[in-house]
Amino acid sequence: FRYHQAQMAAAASLPDALKSLLERSDVHMSNRLQTLEKIARLIDGGAERLSVVSDFDHTLTRAIDDDGEPLAVTHNVFGDTFKLPDMKQKSTQKKYTAYSKESAGSERLAMLEAWWGKKHDDVVTGGLTREQFNDLAAKTDIRLRDSSSDLLQSLSDAAVPTLLFSAGLSDAISFVLTKQMDSVPEAVHIIGNAMEFDENNKLVSFKTPLLHPFNKSAAIIDKASPLLSSISPRPHLLVLGDSMGDLTMEKGLDKDRQNTLRIGFLNGKLDDLKQFLAGFDIVIASDQSIELPTRIVKEIVGAK
Repeated sequence: FRYHQAQMAAAASLPDALKSLLERSDVHMSNRLQTLEKIARLIDGGAERLSVVSDFDHTLTRAIDDDGEPLAVTHNVFGDTFKLPDMKQKSTQKKYTAYSKESAGSERLAMLEAWWGKKHDDVVTGGLTREQFNDLAAKTDIRLRDSSSDLLQSLSDAAVPTLLFSAGLSDAISFVLTKQMDSVPEAVHIIGNAMEFDENNKLVSFKTPLLHPFNKSAAIIDKASPLLSSISPRPHLLVLGDSMGDLTMEKGLDKDRQNTLRIGFLNGKLDDLKQFLAGFDIVIASDQSIELPTRIVKEIVGAK
């Protein structure tokens, strides 16, 4: 009873502007009282106790435009080259098994990795230059969500370590942030599939390890990295994603679930709401802005 009373008191302490956003019909919570109490705890902890892990494509960027048409992700810089094959089709399995070191009965994951690596190799073989890449990126319709710039800048200004994980192109993420924010904020660290160019600005390879939707997590970061050292003493964590797979991004950070706030973007896929609520504390159904997480962060970094 006392714990319940404490939860209610913490929830009641939230600022009215934030409570108003949380009460919108588009916002869903798996356990409302527990989630409100968790938000209050993160606000009380302030910026010094916080770190952030976020997906990029269709999390910090919009999934659809104002007319409901789908918007691009970073791999779309290369056109339809990176359109994911349907691994359930036998014809597709047979085609992509040729790229795998495994047998014809290989697992879906091994096939996906082989396909992903083959596509990267195809781009390298094409002789792409940095100038050509920048031109392609400029023509690709990748749009930050409303308030995404504000969110990232607020985190950086408060020196909150922020990891952007992506199975897409880290070079494209850097290009988009630089184009729409003038630069990548200092506290923002991009972890994705990075390209390597030679002295003539010609693409020669993609850096390893290969990142895809099923292995992007903090576990791939070198244990001796100063980045992990900056996150390790911070007990509070904010996770942002648009798929159930994004819940693995925090793996390797060893944060307590009770101090981790997970916010998922459904992007209008209402049939997946029940599944999302099983993993995320808050699910935003259709809103293409990032106003709610931005407000939460501003309350945290503004806390004394």
